Amino acid sequence: MSGKSSTFATDFANNKHKIMKKVVLLLALCLMGMCVKAQQSLPQWAQDLVMQNPGVIDSVRLIPINVDSLEEWQMSMSDLVTRSYLVYYHQPRKHSEPSGEQFPLRAVIIVYNDANPTTATNVLTIGGYSLSSGLAEMPDIFVAKDDKSALFEIAGRYHGNCIMPEYRYFQYSSPVRCYEKLEDLRSEEAAEDFHNLIEALKKVLKGKWAVTGGSKGGTATLAQHAFHPEDADIFVPYVAPFFNTTKDTAMAHYWYNNGWNKEYLDMFMNMRKTMLFRMDTIYPIYYQLVKTEEITDNEVYGSYLANTALFGYEEHVSQDTAFIRKTIAYNSSVMNTYNVKEYNDTVYAIMLKNDMFQLKYFGDNLTWLRDSVNNQAPSCPRGMRRVGRSPRSVPESEWWGGGVIGKSEKAYEYQAKTELGYYDCRLDQIVGQEVGPAWNAVYKQYVGNMMDFTSPCFKDFPFDPSLYNRMMTTTQSATKPIVFIYGEDDCWTGAAIKDEFVNGTNVKKFILPAQNHYATFSANTDMAKSNAIRAILDGVLGAPQGIESFSAEPVKRGEKIFRDGQLLIIRDGRTYNVLGTEIK
Repeated sequence: MSGKSSTFATDFANNKHKIMKKVVLLLALCLMGMCVKAQQSLPQWAQDLVMQNPGVIDSVRLIPINVDSLEEWQMSMSDLVTRSYLVYYHQPRKHSEPSGEQFPLRAVIIVYNDANPTTATNVLTIGGYSLSSGLAEMPDIFVAKDDKSALFEIAGRYHGNCIMPEYRYFQYSSPVRCYEKLEDLRSEEAAEDFHNLIEALKKVLKGKWAVTGGSKGGTATLAQHAFHPEDADIFVPYVAPFFNTTKDTAMAHYWYNNGWNKEYLDMFMNMRKTMLFRMDTIYPIYYQLVKTEEITDNEVYGSYLANTALFGYEEHVSQDTAFIRKTIAYNSSVMNTYNVKEYNDTVYAIMLKNDMFQLKYFGDNLTWLRDSVNNQAPSCPRGMRRVGRSPRSVPESEWWGGGVIGKSEKAYEYQAKTELGYYDCRLDQIVGQEVGPAWNAVYKQYVGNMMDFTSPCFKDFPFDPSLYNRMMTTTQSATKPIVFIYGEDDCWTGAAIKDEFVNGTNVKKFILPAQNHYATFSANTDMAKSNAIRAILDGVLGAPQGIESFSAEPVKRGEKIFRDGQLLIIRDGRTYNVLGTEIK
């Protein structure tokens, strides 16, 4: 045995290169076989998509249902069964130079009827940012949980194909060193991306097409119409804001005068005044909570003023008055636990730090609350001065530095500064003329336009109104149907498209009562408006599948009231909840 072992070892040593080469070749053949098998496991339409777009569609693969979440998916309330596919699609960084540098644009295709998707309705849903991890990794579960949202309600109504592309310069759909090539982060270039994707998909998916999206995606939806109206049979922008300046005051004016009810609007207004006029005692606490080595004194000071101006923003965007009422009770219970009888300086500082009215993050700051009860308020440095800075590029660490918008929120800020515009919240809008010129001067010095503060690297970039002008001009003369949907309780509705650009023939605008930045016609309380929206969609896209019928009887606008912590609508002597169900 020892002799045979020795002989084998000698033979292996003498021929190991040949043996290893054969092993590598065998592994490669196995891998190729697995790839071919995986490709063949795709449905015919997906294989055709790759074959008919050589050099353009990099890959299409089925996204399997996560095994760990299968039970959760099966137990969901949704009756929809979907299959999802991930597509990587090559795009030129600059469409005027199609043979130049390219990058992969990522998209998810969610198919509601996998038996015959080639004749189904197709809905390109533009998010405007990166694809969320839940959507990119577990889209079936994502849809099952959220199938009545603005993202899916049109595709779900017609059991169609929902195509959700990532926006250029966000996360995985980014050119190499994109933060050094910002000049190609423009809506026109993004519209060309989506146009190319639509043209490729139309070779296989032959049904009718709709383009939709919410918020920035709603703005992008109208931009798609402006550059390529032939892409779709109908365009549906949800809660889309439109600014023709980086210092638009229309949204802030709506914010402070519309939505919720007067009681809560006045409450937030008074809280903003308190945060401003008690700054001498609130700010030292805020400083100690916020200050780090990475944040300068000037940034802390500016953030205090900015958060004061924006206080209540999150609530006005995404919550209703029932939520505000519950939050007031919740806040009181938390403060009572620590013997705090009213909103004191520490409570205000903590809320400003978290930029949140709800004190659900209170646990991180219990020491501060305890000290405030014992009158041990901390101190902070004085004599701060503004240090001007306006770098012309974005460091890689800052570009991918995290945040709520897919780890590249700077991409949005650049677009807002250069072509999408933004809103301005001035202190005189917050507290009226009481603020006086001195405070306005301080605010302008340390904050100025909000985008100047949050992105000093874009401070000196000029705003170009040509995109806004083109979108408005093409909307006025639209030959394709366009349906704008907004929520009455959403502060962004202040930046809704102006009536002067809405022609009554092909373009309609709907402001839905008791709805916010997540407005949908599926959950609308005004059935007349809901049915009008459905009628327009059905007239273009055909009969819905598996959707209950709704009454077309006109309904008057109702009065919002509260009962037992619930927002209700009184209309024609009857009471309805926010879903439109009558309450007896």
